[in-house]
Amino acid sequence: MDRAAAQAAFSKFLNDRSLTPSQIRFSEMIIDQLTARGAMEASALCEPPFSNLHAGGPDALFAGKKNVIEGIFDALKAVEPSSQAG
Repeated sequence: MDRAAAQAAFSKFLNDRSLTPSQIRFSEMIIDQLTARGAMEASALCEPPFSNLHAGGPDALFAGKKNVIEGIFDALKAVEPSSQAG
């Protein structure tokens, strides 16, 4: 995936001034993964290198910000390559 496209998909999280530096870094790491691999499974958010930021995973890292973590999962789903079998 093009880095600019990945940044656009996650721009609302990068620009959210209520997020902590760790939360912003988490979003940047998603962009890095999308740029390098083109796609990623949401389950990867609970594994290294993401779990290195917070052992409790995204739910613990974004505690009290359910709308943000849901938005991240929705953004990941939106950039998923559509499977076009058949």
